[in-house]
Amino acid sequence: MKVEFFSAECKLCTRTYVMLSHRFPHVDIIVHKASECRDGSCCALSEQYGVRAVPSLVVDGKVVLVGLPQEQDWARLEHILGRAGDSPVS
Repeated sequence: MKVEFFSAECKLCTRTYVMLSHRFPHVDIIVHKASECRDGSCCALSEQYGVRAVPSLVVDGKVVLVGLPQEQDWARLEHILGRAGDSPVS
């Protein structure tokens, strides 16, 4: 399972990443930061996935979250990420 996070490094992006990493510590999240994209590869990748806003979470090439997770998002994310790597979830 490939999990990627697209970030503009704003307060909302940072808060979302912190929430996700605390809720799913067993998941390796690849972070694509706008400030680190020098060659345009992040732009091409975001276009490929259909990322239109940040923060966005992409799992196996599909956008599964845009923006700060709301209460209704956690069950869906638990279903998607809860068993990643066959690691136990606390």
